[in-house]
Amino acid sequence: MKHILTTFLLVVAVAACAPAATPTLAPVKVRVGYLLADLHHIAHVVAQDKDAGGGTAFYAKYGLVVEDGVGAPYANGGVEMDHFAANQVDVGLLGAPPAITKHLNAGVDTVIVGQVNAIGSALVVAKNVTRFSDLVGKTVATPGHSSIQFFLLLNYAEQQGVDISKINVIDLAPKDMRAAMEKGEIAAFIAWEPFVAEAAVTGFGKILATSQEIWPNHLDCVVAVNRKFAQANPDTVVRFMRAQQDATAWTLAALSKPESKEYARLVELAMKFTGRDAAVVKEAFKRIDYKTALDANFSQSLVLFTNKLIQYKIVPADQLTTRGYKSAEDFATRYVDASYLAKAAGK
Repeated sequence: MKHILTTFLLVVAVAACAPAATPTLAPVKVRVGYLLADLHHIAHVVAQDKDAGGGTAFYAKYGLVVEDGVGAPYANGGVEMDHFAANQVDVGLLGAPPAITKHLNAGVDTVIVGQVNAIGSALVVAKNVTRFSDLVGKTVATPGHSSIQFFLLLNYAEQQGVDISKINVIDLAPKDMRAAMEKGEIAAFIAWEPFVAEAAVTGFGKILATSQEIWPNHLDCVVAVNRKFAQANPDTVVRFMRAQQDATAWTLAALSKPESKEYARLVELAMKFTGRDAAVVKEAFKRIDYKTALDANFSQSLVLFTNKLIQYKIVPADQLTTRGYKSAEDFATRYVDASYLAKAAGK
């Protein structure tokens, strides 16, 4: 009897000390937008991978049933914002400028809830081009006039003292840029990774300037959310940002240890996502700064971006007041909602 009582008390003590079981989260569906073969968005890929999540994908860990938004992946952020407007995307990864321009110019009701990365693009030129002024009278491709790459091209032209109107700037999907350059149809292009790294590794073109050189530590891609969706499903947005944080942290840890199995898995995922070989994706990773935090640098950059977009007349000067904002600073404050990220970080 004494032995039975001792055993019973031991079982009770062990049970009392055992950690509480993690509650099972009710599954929720979320439609996600992202860009075609954009290595900036690798966290979205990592968050779906069971190996990266240690047996359970990060999205699944937080009860997220993720599916592509209608038409995803998209050719550029402007197209993605059009799908936001059509209520075909709940949460999306895209460049900050298309999010800004489509919100201000077209009234697409989104809000920024986190970062995806900073920097990570570059201007690639044909072998016979030695300086930016050589592009006068020639054709240069960007992913779209609402893309961050188009904005960076305008900024670089200003820095180099070149009138952008003397360059024929066209929109072209990054997947088609290499073929266009090899055919001599374009003399340069500015794009995201790994399309830049592909030129550097294979030699069909050369990097004239990285986006870091054009604008040091500039913001790049963000996580935007349909505002009505966020208001109706705040917990879903918090869960999504938790998965993004976990996937980004895993990615950074893998990149810090090139000899690890995690790095090997990251490269494998990147190759499948982009359709590029290991040498290209490894080169591309060198020029991308992954992050989720909405820090002071982000806020300052968002104000600068907004003012520059107005300066370049991508956004008309009166659009801020038309949308109810008093200034670029007011816009940068109210178009960003850091509360979801703060709740995600407090998990």
